[in-house]
Amino acid sequence: MTRSSFSITLDQRSLDAAIDDNINRQLPFIISKSLNETAKNAREALRTAMPQYFDRPTPYTMNSVRITYANKAKLVATVGYKDESFKGTPATKYLLPEVEGGNRSVKRMEQSLRRIGLLPADMYVVPGSAARLDQYGNVSRGQIVEVLAYLQAFGEQGYRANMTAKRRDRLARGVKGAMGFSYFVLPRREGKLPPGIYRKQHYGSDARIAHLAYGAAKPVFVFINAPRYAPRFPFDAIVEGAVSANLDKNTAAAFALAMSTPKR
Repeated sequence: MTRSSFSITLDQRSLDAAIDDNINRQLPFIISKSLNETAKNAREALRTAMPQYFDRPTPYTMNSVRITYANKAKLVATVGYKDESFKGTPATKYLLPEVEGGNRSVKRMEQSLRRIGLLPADMYVVPGSAARLDQYGNVSRGQIVEVLAYLQAFGEQGYRANMTAKRRDRLARGVKGAMGFSYFVLPRREGKLPPGIYRKQHYGSDARIAHLAYGAAKPVFVFINAPRYAPRFPFDAIVEGAVSANLDKNTAAAFALAMSTPKR
């Protein structure tokens, strides 16, 4: 008797068990990989959106988003702001009011001025007309240091940066090719001048330019009441949008990678 066919069978139960076992062993890798790639997508979405909400954001602001990556033991990835800074103000302090609303945090310069009694505890500083602004619209660090040193506002660690009386006298006299100047503080409004830190140009005793002295004082910083921000940067909405757009495809890609490689 001849046979024209041969039936091939497979024990599907054992195959299903093997597949399930393989997937279960790979699952922590798949999940952590998917979460981390999605967190990167969210960070990039935040960076892309920042110039739409902030005026000329600095590189520090653009790089202020931090990811805490998931791993096989902890299957959670988080996206947030950096809360530490070697120099300057941590991103959490100056960006959170833009996200959640509320009072602006106190800057280091303001802390220094308050410590020596030049800035009332309920007031803040904003740039005045004589402030030198950088390409991002912020007062240049050089001028901030110059003002703090002139007013002897650096703390114990920075006492050598504070100007001596001799150095201030030299600035007032000026040097060849540059007129002298000095800084002074108005703790409260005087006439039309608001409270703040002023830079006064010294024009010398030449009668031909003596009239310029009447307008010689210009505000570098103006003291104002606590600035309060309304929420304007939709951090949560941007992250949620990135998660919705990327999580499924990142999971599929992580699954395909896991199935094509040895156990990770």
